[in-house]
Amino acid sequence: GSLNALNTGGRIAVIGVGAGFKAELNLLALMGKRARIMASTLRPRPLEEKALTARAMERNVLPLLARGDVHVPVAETFGLDQVHDAYERFAAGGKLGKIVLLMAAG
Repeated sequence: GSLNALNTGGRIAVIGVGAGFKAELNLLALMGKRARIMASTLRPRPLEEKALTARAMERNVLPLLARGDVHVPVAETFGLDQVHDAYERFAAGGKLGKIVLLMAAG
C-alpha cells in the first residue's frame, strides 16, 4: 500500500483483513510521516462493547459520509443477481477497494 495519502501525524486503522493477513510497509516512510498504526477486531468483543462502537460510528462517522467528506474506494460493482460473481471477486483478493452489491430501487 501507499502512504502518499496519509497526512503527517496520521493514523492507519486496520479493522478488516479481507485483502489478506500480510502487508508490506515502508517503515521509513511511516516514520517520516510520524504516523501511527492501530489494529482491532470486533468479533471477540462482548455485545455491549460492540453496541458502544456502533453508536460511536453513528455519531462520528455517518455524518462524515453524509456530507461526502469520506470517499470509499470501490474496486467493482455487481447487481444483486450477480452475488455469486461478487463473492468470487471478493474471495480472489488483490483488490483495492470494496466490492459493492447494487440493490434495485423501490
